[in-house]
Amino acid sequence: MNEKDKQLIIELQKNGRMTLTELGKKFNISHVAVKKRLENLINKGVLRIYPQLNFSKLKLRIAAVLVEVETFKRLKELLNIFNKCPRTFFVANVTGRHNLLVLMFAEDIDTLRSIVDICSIRTQKGIRKSEVCVGDVIYPDFVPIVLPFTRESDVAPCGANCSKCDRYHTKKCLGCPATKNYRGTL
Repeated sequence: MNEKDKQLIIELQKNGRMTLTELGKKFNISHVAVKKRLENLINKGVLRIYPQLNFSKLKLRIAAVLVEVETFKRLKELLNIFNKCPRTFFVANVTGRHNLLVLMFAEDIDTLRSIVDICSIRTQKGIRKSEVCVGDVIYPDFVPIVLPFTRESDVAPCGANCSKCDRYHTKKCLGCPATKNYRGTL
């Protein structure tokens, strides 16, 4: 990445809706040159352009779940499961007392408690210990949350079945956004 590429990314981070022509004028290059630079960055896997959702406007809550997974094999299995979880938006391999950090979100505190206590990664087999921190996102405002495209199944990607959950039936959980039982607004 050269300096123009960096500046282009900075401008798009400020306003992702800028046209190629506007960006070209800002950097004194043609819109075709801007398009080529963006395509090059995208093709190299440096940049991806897609919508992000505003946590504070949607009033979403967050849970940071730290876990120690007992084996590397089980860690890989869990990553495959929670890679499909619509409530998981960040996963990192970490060092220290735990070896995995997972950030999850929910629309309200009751649903957040449900996912942390019932269907989060910390409740899966192969977890030695876990720690949870609950709060609100302060920065950044916009976070890359991928909304589920289909809601055809009763069973969530993690294997949970909302229709069989007491918290779901007592309206203490909105359910998994990836299932047809989901009662939320996402």
